[in-house]
Amino acid sequence: MDFIEQLTKKYNGTYSEGSTKSFNSPIGKYVYQPKNGVFEVDGTKISINLNKVGGAMPVAEPFRITLHLDKTYKTKLTIFPKDLWNKFLDVILPKRRAFVPKPILKQFWFGGNVGLLKQLASDKVFCEKIINERIYIEAGIKATDRIVLTPEYGIKDIEQFEKFISVLKIIETKIKTVHNKELS
Repeated sequence: MDFIEQLTKKYNGTYSEGSTKSFNSPIGKYVYQPKNGVFEVDGTKISINLNKVGGAMPVAEPFRITLHLDKTYKTKLTIFPKDLWNKFLDVILPKRRAFVPKPILKQFWFGGNVGLLKQLASDKVFCEKIINERIYIEAGIKATDRIVLTPEYGIKDIEQFEKFISVLKIIETKIKTVHNKELS
């Protein structure tokens, strides 16, 4: 049974997969099949997508786990593993993200709404769950109704998936908290 199909059964969701498409390329046959699962976790809609790729093409499409927010929030969030450029920026501007714990700051680049970033950086559970993971998290450019988490190397097992869901749920809570503070 497919991993996405297992998850949708576990959470009583809906599973769908597109038809398998294939074509020949200069290095061999390329096979492509999109798979989707939609379910609820603690009252929040979660969707997981995978564009399964196979055959001779040496490519892989990552899982995308999307948490759908209850409404659109004016916020921006980007978290991703640091590259050489971001490490260089840390040397030039060492205090730009001083509120982020050092182990997390060494591994990740944080961008977006500063109030939200401070809330996330001060959340010990959030920091423990993302440390030593290779994940990309994004929530909108100016406003968003979803948070997308993309693990760089896929998902190993259901426990890791549930850890990623808990990371998304923490971000959801913090977005709502920051939004409510800005309204009052």
